Amino acid sequence: MRILFINASPNKEGMTVKWGEKILKDIDYTVLHLVDYSINQLGQMTEEDEFDKVMGVIKQADVLVIGTPIYWWDVTGLLKTFIDRWTDLFEYGLDTPEAPLYQKSVFWFVQGSAAEEAISGIRQMLSNVSERFLMQELGMIYQKKDIASSNERIKQMR
Repeated sequence: MRILFINASPNKEGMTVKWGEKILKDIDYTVLHLVDYSINQLGQMTEEDEFDKVMGVIKQADVLVIGTPIYWWDVTGLLKTFIDRWTDLFEYGLDTPEAPLYQKSVFWFVQGSAAEEAISGIRQMLSNVSERFLMQELGMIYQKKDIASSNERIKQMR
């Protein structure tokens, strides 16, 4: 099983990465830092855009673990822009095995200050995204105390 941890924080050594490392402790996985790629805003295509490159990496994974800090009661701009670009996938279709997100297992986690105030809106948005893109949502956590149980849940999938 190929697991891909997508870090949606601009800080490659911050708390989101630390949480990801704990969630995936003793599990073989690859890390993709969104900050390392040029992903243009929806409708703003340039030659430097690497959205298709990132989607190619995602297509090879069986499980996505996507982590984001909370900025101003929401996910990071990196993650929001990336999800906005998933709109491009509609032209290829979402409901075929060739679609990069079709039936892909996804586990979301968010961390940061104001989590309690922000969590209901973030949870709803991420659940809607999972459902809309026909992904199998494995769960979402936002509290440090849930890291160990999340690690066990992912280990049991192997």
